[in-house]
Amino acid sequence: MQFTSADLAAYARTVADSELPPPVREQAGRLCWDSLGCCLGARDAAPVAALRACYENHGSADEATILGTDTRVSVEYAALINGAMVRYLDYNDCYISGSSVCHPSDHIPGLLAVAEAEGRSGAALVRAIVIAYEIQAAGIDTGAIWDRGFDYVTWGSYSAAAAVGTLMGLSEQELVNAIGIAGTANNGLLISRLGAVSQWKGVAMPYAIHGAIQACQMARGGLTGPSAVIEGEAGFEATVAGQELSVEEWGGQDGAPYRIMRTNFKPYACGYFMQAPIAAVLELIDRHDIEPARIEAIEIEEFEQAVQVLASPEKFDTDLNRETADHSIPYSVAVGVLDGTVTPRQYAPDRLADPAVHALMETVSVAEAPDITARRAANPGLIPARATVSTAAGRFSTTIDYPTGHWQSPMSEAALTEKVTELVGDALGADSLAELEAWCGAAADQPHVDGLISTLAGGGA
Repeated sequence: MQFTSADLAAYARTVADSELPPPVREQAGRLCWDSLGCCLGARDAAPVAALRACYENHGSADEATILGTDTRVSVEYAALINGAMVRYLDYNDCYISGSSVCHPSDHIPGLLAVAEAEGRSGAALVRAIVIAYEIQAAGIDTGAIWDRGFDYVTWGSYSAAAAVGTLMGLSEQELVNAIGIAGTANNGLLISRLGAVSQWKGVAMPYAIHGAIQACQMARGGLTGPSAVIEGEAGFEATVAGQELSVEEWGGQDGAPYRIMRTNFKPYACGYFMQAPIAAVLELIDRHDIEPARIEAIEIEEFEQAVQVLASPEKFDTDLNRETADHSIPYSVAVGVLDGTVTPRQYAPDRLADPAVHALMETVSVAEAPDITARRAANPGLIPARATVSTAAGRFSTTIDYPTGHWQSPMSEAALTEKVTELVGDALGADSLAELEAWCGAAADQPHVDGLISTLAGGGA
């Protein structure tokens, strides 16, 4: 089936009016739990503070809450600020397909803001989440844009407009208009996550969602947008994708699985392609009882794209900012060996500046392995890496294809709860944390989202 704005609008309306299978509803709840933990974990991050300073005094008739506070702002700015929270730590989920990746839970805080402003139910929120995941991941499945220098957030303009529009009650034609407006205006460039990485990396997708909300507001107000934004002359296919797009199947149609079920959780707070090499090295350290001081060399072998993004020359610098460090294989592997894990704590200023981390980075090499690249090309869902640790006692190697958290190697409920609990820290008391987990576990049964918003405030201001 062709990938057109009319198709997206029709599909979004179908899902918005459907009864989702229980496993899909449960997965959406788990992803909310994980994502909201990431939000609270980044509540004091520098980009979040900068955005609050810009927008927390912007109010309107349609307002939503800045998560973790009781401050209300215009809904599009709440989506922008809250989205920056979920993305900043690089700890939220990841969908992978071929050479492309995306972080679909970037949508969740924005959709929550719209659900709050529009007075929608938990069931409506869950359906919107499923729509957003399906459309963005379907775009990723086409294999288009990455090789032409466009970022995954480009797909987010379409997925966010479709999902937001259903929460706002747009008609199918209004959805087409909103998709046309958002898609024309927001085409993100891949430079935001290559080389020396800036704070914009974590704001790019929230900004696209903020734009999609404005597009939906305009469409509801009667503004028309290009109805053939994808397939028309000088549209997305011709100028951005460079190819005609089609989707074999949409989740829920003719028994096809929803793509949200193939989303991967992160055990480590860094780029997804680094999950396997970190896990492989830590496995070798544990299995062979290797002390960091005994390590002579750490060799990481990866597929081509992982090396391109995560092992460029800038990633070996010892003067890294936080954003570049969480996309650096040498830094993240080295600090993981020293600390036994890779959480947001490992990217704090004292760890970034630690000479011991820098010294261990000197032992790390990263190279593309043709056999790994070939295996992944044959199976795009694979996320393989090979690690070899050398000491005076010998060389020890292992290969990991599916790190913990991958949908083929699921993260346990206990591990997910531990992750969220650590992220939330002292932002919520034990009772509020339990309420948050319970709300997410029954998200599709909630009559509205106000209780969740109150719980997340945790007494904040």
